Amino acid sequence: MADHCCDSHSHCHESPSSSNTTESNIKRLTSDDIHKHVTLNDTDNRNDESQTVSQLFDIAWTNQNDLQSSSVDTTVDDYASKLLHTIRLLESIEKRIATLELFSDNEQIEELSTTNLRYLLVYPFLAWLHQTKRSKPSQRLINVQHAFDYYVKYLTMTRNYGIHKYTIPKAPTNQDCEPTEPLLSRDVDMMKMAQDRASKIRGHLRRREEEESIRAFEEAMNHDSSDEEAKRNFYLSKIKWWIKTAFDDLDYLQDELRVLLQRQSIESTNDEETHRGPPSRKPASRPMKPLIITRDQLQAKVFGAGYPSMSTMTIDEFYESLAQRGLAPTPEQVKNNVAGPKFPTASEAEKEEIAKEKYIEKDDPEMIKYLRSMDEFKDGSHRGDGNRHNRS
Repeated sequence: MADHCCDSHSHCHESPSSSNTTESNIKRLTSDDIHKHVTLNDTDNRNDESQTVSQLFDIAWTNQNDLQSSSVDTTVDDYASKLLHTIRLLESIEKRIATLELFSDNEQIEELSTTNLRYLLVYPFLAWLHQTKRSKPSQRLINVQHAFDYYVKYLTMTRNYGIHKYTIPKAPTNQDCEPTEPLLSRDVDMMKMAQDRASKIRGHLRRREEEESIRAFEEAMNHDSSDEEAKRNFYLSKIKWWIKTAFDDLDYLQDELRVLLQRQSIESTNDEETHRGPPSRKPASRPMKPLIITRDQLQAKVFGAGYPSMSTMTIDEFYESLAQRGLAPTPEQVKNNVAGPKFPTASEAEKEEIAKEKYIEKDDPEMIKYLRSMDEFKDGSHRGDGNRHNRS
């Protein structure tokens, strides 16, 4: 709203001949606008100082309820500006509370007045607002640290007053956020993860029910605010609800802090390496052996996936073993096959004819029978005869 008032004020004082102003006049007007903007901010601060702590807290309470409403659109600019305005109000209230010393570690909750009791909620409000605040990635670490610190301060104060006795978690440090080796699948307890998830869901549903009952209690109290005891019970139930919310949010903030601190350490390491210069060349390493990835080592040995064993003989030794078992020809047989089949020479044919004539002269019955059968076959089977079926 301050920016809008500043712009409208500057337009009201703009002269008709502003389009003909020089560059120096434009610069002067711009600095005037900045001065007016700062003046308006100072006016808002003076307005905050003129109001009481109770009045400022009532405004912050209303804004907090509006920001936490499930029906509000968190993407619009009005939401962001209202969130920043509420943070400024609560920080102003926090300073006044510290100045007035409203809280002490030596008193009990019964000694705290109902009016001062509700001011304990300043710290969880600020934690939630810083946690929800939109920011650049470089500023997110600061917002998360602020949210964590406010939650821890709130839980410490409420424990000192005896409202709870739980152990308050600590913020992770850079040493806690060093990268570690990933867990193996067998180290992950799936049953424990499922139980944690179920307990978180039950806790979330229980808080939603408590929030609805607190909202209904608040609406009833707004109609009749004369009962002091009802007011005190309402603020105590609100404080207890924020204690449960703080512990749940601290778990998520711890995880986010670890991630942000790890990223910060990685970025700082990269910056140091950049300023250090190019890395020195390392000596050439020996080539790595091929890595065979199989689903199961036994399966690799059975089906031969990858390299189940080293070789035990050369190729020549393998063929010699096959030749010894009669599964492959010997080298001499291979050479004879390469030379080709032997055909009878003319001298051998002549020797065969001479042998036949000798058998005929001796009247060998086997030979005579063979020759007659050959003559009968030649008489019945002419040259070129054979299977003439389906021949055209």
